[in-house]
Amino acid sequence: MREQCHPEPQVKDLAAPAGSRGALRFFTALRMTGVWMAAAVLLLAACGGAAAPASTPAPASSAAAKPAASTAASASSAAKPAASAVAKASSGGLAKITVSHPDGGAHLPLWYAKEKGIFARNGLDVALQQLGGGAPALAALQNNQTQFADITGSVISAANAQGADMVALATLDPVYPYVLEVSADVKAPEDLRGKGIAVREFGDATDIAARVALQKLGLTPGKDVQILAFRTPDARMAAVQSKQICCTVAQPQDALELESQGFHQLLDFSKLDLLNAQGVIATQRSYLNANKPIAQALMDSVVAAIAAEKQDKPGSLELFRKYLKLDDDKVANVLYDYFVGKVIPAKPVAIPEQFADGIAVLSTQNETMKGFKMDAYIDNSFVENAAKKAAA
Repeated sequence: MREQCHPEPQVKDLAAPAGSRGALRFFTALRMTGVWMAAAVLLLAACGGAAAPASTPAPASSAAAKPAASTAASASSAAKPAASAVAKASSGGLAKITVSHPDGGAHLPLWYAKEKGIFARNGLDVALQQLGGGAPALAALQNNQTQFADITGSVISAANAQGADMVALATLDPVYPYVLEVSADVKAPEDLRGKGIAVREFGDATDIAARVALQKLGLTPGKDVQILAFRTPDARMAAVQSKQICCTVAQPQDALELESQGFHQLLDFSKLDLLNAQGVIATQRSYLNANKPIAQALMDSVVAAIAAEKQDKPGSLELFRKYLKLDDDKVANVLYDYFVGKVIPAKPVAIPEQFADGIAVLSTQNETMKGFKMDAYIDNSFVENAAKKAAA
């Protein structure tokens, strides 16, 4: 079954404004050493090819993973359009912008606003670009190829710590959108002792979710429960199905296949009160300051789309099938019920606590992340205004 992860285009050494090159090299160095960070890897997790499981011990400090502070400071922004440039108007008088996004179910509001004409009604001509939620999306945003990004929170946290100035306007996915599927002999969390959990990649959202959830349940990752990384969905599913490992962090749609083979859901991470920053709508502060009406129109559209999709299951299912290339209506229904019913909030505000887990993991690999806080890089005023308009 195709997994809705965030595939990674090849990361190249792009010339970028201050803060971008350091962050890109940081993520690339982590990838080379096999150590992926919080949601930076969410999109960068591999989506094809076989891979053997790897043990994922708690993160340890690595000099190879620390970008030089001077690298970010010296990055060149020559020959690039100014981020503060006012948005261009299309031939129909609409403001033209490009918004990048990953391919998971939490990003339905963007698809809905595009396909149902909500963006256009708010004066926007929006081009949606599938770039995932990690380094390629960051590079496009900081090189002004996109004006807004639906991106993973720890990616912009790392960029800001390196000297960028990216502002989070909203969070579409403030929880971990996973379930823990386990074999029949695991009846309760205590039964996980001495067993292992399969995740996609060390440091990605599946790994972080597993570690945080185990700690919440009174279990110590790496001691009470081993965590193994299977870098492709096929390898992870095969290991679980062949009983090489008892349990896996899974996408909701994976439960359909696993539960038909005797597995059952032990945990729904979205119900554990664990905060997460995925689907963060972000932009450069310089662009935001020069284009506040555009940002407001975008947030008006997103909030309106969230409300509309909750009342339009048939229309939403059509978009799941189109954007996620699904040919199974049952999978589309599972995704709708999970993401629209449990994950996407009616008012998608961003708060510092959503970024905490990612920053904590990044801090073990990069000194500049220690003590970093996102408070100064969050602006909920546009979402709040949109919510007031919707309620009027």
